[in-house]
Amino acid sequence: MQFLDPQQGDKLLGAFRVASGIRDAVVLVHAPVGCHWGINFIERLSLGKTNTAISALRERSVIFGGHENLEKSIEIIFKGRKKRYLILLAANVPSIIGDDWEGILDSVEPEISYIALDCGGYKGKMADGYEECLKELCRWIKDPEKKNELSVNIIGIQKDVPRGSESVLEIKRILSLLGIKVNSVFPPSSISEIWKASEACMNLVFGYGVELAKEMEERWQIPWLFFEGYPYGISGSERFIKKVSEAFEIDKKKTAKVIEKEKKNLLDKLKPAHMYLPCIYNLSVLISGDLPQVYGMASFLTQEIGCKVRIANVTSAYSWNKEIDELKDVCDNVLFDSSFHELERMVKEVDVDFIIGNELDISISKRVGIPLVMFSFPSISRITITELPYMGFRGVLSLVEDLINNVANFLE
Repeated sequence: MQFLDPQQGDKLLGAFRVASGIRDAVVLVHAPVGCHWGINFIERLSLGKTNTAISALRERSVIFGGHENLEKSIEIIFKGRKKRYLILLAANVPSIIGDDWEGILDSVEPEISYIALDCGGYKGKMADGYEECLKELCRWIKDPEKKNELSVNIIGIQKDVPRGSESVLEIKRILSLLGIKVNSVFPPSSISEIWKASEACMNLVFGYGVELAKEMEERWQIPWLFFEGYPYGISGSERFIKKVSEAFEIDKKKTAKVIEKEKKNLLDKLKPAHMYLPCIYNLSVLISGDLPQVYGMASFLTQEIGCKVRIANVTSAYSWNKEIDELKDVCDNVLFDSSFHELERMVKEVDVDFIIGNELDISISKRVGIPLVMFSFPSISRITITELPYMGFRGVLSLVEDLINNVANFLE
């Protein structure tokens, strides 16, 4: 019997992607010794610095419990630290043996503020961990001292994907053109960013973070807008800016002027690419990544580049919803949380000219002999050190640039 290797990670990886990198908060993975290799690996997957430690359970902990390791780890971690914030992610062993990690955390002196998640492998997939960790961060949000008019929180945009952080900056820039301020971003970069989230007037949710938005609506009456896909391309950016503008009842003429100016500047800069773009017209593509990325990218490639999306490979999504069905309108084949074997089989059956996906697609790209453009998680072998985004109006430039350089030249 052939082993079917899934493309989506487990709950621990999803939660870690949210928790890692939050300044002034420590992530403690409650897991056996040796799992630090896994932590080192997922730190690399996250494309950023993390404040992570591991409790290093040993064989005796399976019988007697891991309380001693956990207590010692906490003592070492918080020695001399003024801010005592902890996100504990319990892995398979403590989850299976029923370790009382919350009891230990409650008994620690001096007191720490903690979030504890049961991330046993059988508890859920990467999307579940991502969504649950986002929701649990609500515990650290403080009641608002004031409300910032025309302000929003951005929830769900992944910063650990190629040009993720740069894309967040582009979304902030676009919103500023309407006079809208970004209050906080989730996944957050600091504890203070979490504290002040309740001061926003609205939450903008991109695929993940629905449960967090619902919780904030219930506690602080903050409404929220849901975006099925990331705003890639001119059309995606235009839809995004119009939806937000309508929600805030911003003058339509002002919005139209902003869009027109952005489009004009962008099209002027795209002129050098005009002679190359016909090389990628009508090419067949496989898109591989999280649902909001795949959904947004499929719209961009079909509506603006003229490609045919033959396969949409959704590696992770919080729920199977209408966006999956809508993908079928622009895509011949939609896979959801499938194995590598199923994906490779379909690629061989379907004529595909290039892949826009992630690190996991390298082997297929090499075996089939087609180019790969990385844009989704994980992307280990690609770095981005320039400030170019993939989302928004400015993101069109870097997307077109990468498509031409990686795809058109390869096919020639």
